Amino acid sequence: MDKPDDLKVEVHLKWPTDDNLPALFANQFGIFSTGVETVIFFGEFTSAIMLPGRTLESVSNQLQDATINPIAKIVVTPSGLKAFYNLLKGYVEKEDDQQ
Repeated sequence: MDKPDDLKVEVHLKWPTDDNLPALFANQFGIFSTGVETVIFFGEFTSAIMLPGRTLESVSNQLQDATINPIAKIVVTPSGLKAFYNLLKGYVEKEDDQQ
């Protein structure tokens, strides 16, 4: 009988160059685990809080009712989360080295 390691196959994946995916802006992020997978939320918060002429009361009221516009929800496995983390970490380190 084959051992699990004997069944591993390397697959080369190719990203299409003609993608029509929309580019979405996110400035808010959330994450939680179901115990089986991890859910990552992306959202956008827009506000007129810093506009001139705003009173402390109007800013305070707006902050109490601040809502985030959900953009996307991505669900990944534990191994997918580790791969995503390593991808982000490598990118951030590369960007830091270039500055």
